[in-house]
Amino acid sequence: MKNKKYLDNVVALKKEIYGIDFDDIENMDVGYQSLYSLVSANILTYMPEINIENHFKILQDIQFHRSLCSLDQYFLIDNLKINDRFRVIEKSKNVGHIFVTYHTGSYRMFNKHLTINNISYCLVTEEVFIKKQGKMVQKLYNEVSKDSNKKLEILSANNPRLIFELIKRLKKGISVVFYIDGNTGSTEKKLRENKNLLKINFLNHHIYARQGIAFLAYLSKAPMAIAIAKRDKNLNNIIQINPVKTVELLQNHNRNEFINIITQKLYGKLEKFLINNYEQWEGWFYIHKFFETKISSENLISKEEVSSNKAIKFVTLVINQFIHLIKYDDNHIFLIKKDDYQIMKITNFLYNLLFFFKKPITITPNKSLLIDNKKINWNIVTELIDMNYLKKI
Repeated sequence: MKNKKYLDNVVALKKEIYGIDFDDIENMDVGYQSLYSLVSANILTYMPEINIENHFKILQDIQFHRSLCSLDQYFLIDNLKINDRFRVIEKSKNVGHIFVTYHTGSYRMFNKHLTINNISYCLVTEEVFIKKQGKMVQKLYNEVSKDSNKKLEILSANNPRLIFELIKRLKKGISVVFYIDGNTGSTEKKLRENKNLLKINFLNHHIYARQGIAFLAYLSKAPMAIAIAKRDKNLNNIIQINPVKTVELLQNHNRNEFINIITQKLYGKLEKFLINNYEQWEGWFYIHKFFETKISSENLISKEEVSSNKAIKFVTLVINQFIHLIKYDDNHIFLIKKDDYQIMKITNFLYNLLFFFKKPITITPNKSLLIDNKKINWNIVTELIDMNYLKKI
């Protein structure tokens, strides 16, 4: 009966999420449009090799897996498969470990696995998560441990004394669980000015990553392990647990070198996962918080170039892939810039002009255009080129 209820919920989720066609979102609220544009922009930044035509389907897949994550924690612990050939969980019963995991697959099942195996651990997370979901996490912990008086310690990642508090717990044999791919926390500093963050390569871009976990491993000398959750094609949950070899690194590298190597290694594991399982990561909803966005100043073609009859006789223009247009009615038209995550209200005139170039159009420079029986001055086109709204192909 429990499995049937789970499958019924899965069917309902699929109907709700995949029942929407891409054309339908033009008639939906701005929030859904913004969500699609945000995820699409993040995918363009980090995995540009993925065809933009597939972005909406990927958004649906991400939403489906995220919804399953909430569903799984109530049903599937008995069916969870653990790959732990180095017996990390067994070792953590006697020695406090630093567990690093990610928001992939059914990631909440890892905490439940620790609880079922009577592993003493605390969870480090964002203050906002503690306020919004702390009670729910505590309730699930009590249900799994079958002890209503037992408390799961949830510590704020923003505590300035956190690292010292964690060293104390590790020495007592209490393990620490980090979701390393959460956001970088609230701060007024720019990312590049935050000394707690390390700029590292990630996929086809970069991120500013917290280096506190690696620093904790350096100071505490506690064993570290990576746990990554994944679903197979039949939605079975699998968690792979592997130790991180820190002993040799501690012996052969100074503090800064160790922190750099470990931080890149932890995110490198996520990189490898995303190459084939990108739809199973919640991070697409917030990875833009890991780097500082800026308006691109690189024009693929200059307005001076296309204005010169000597340089170019014909030019083929198309709307930039980072531009997304939304039209509800003549009074509610929006342009979303995916390169810097801006949403702006535009006129019907500008919408029609940009929409004209939704497919590549070959035109003659310095000549007016006729769009919907309206003459468009060439200077307007050159301005759109200069703003990088239109590009040459």
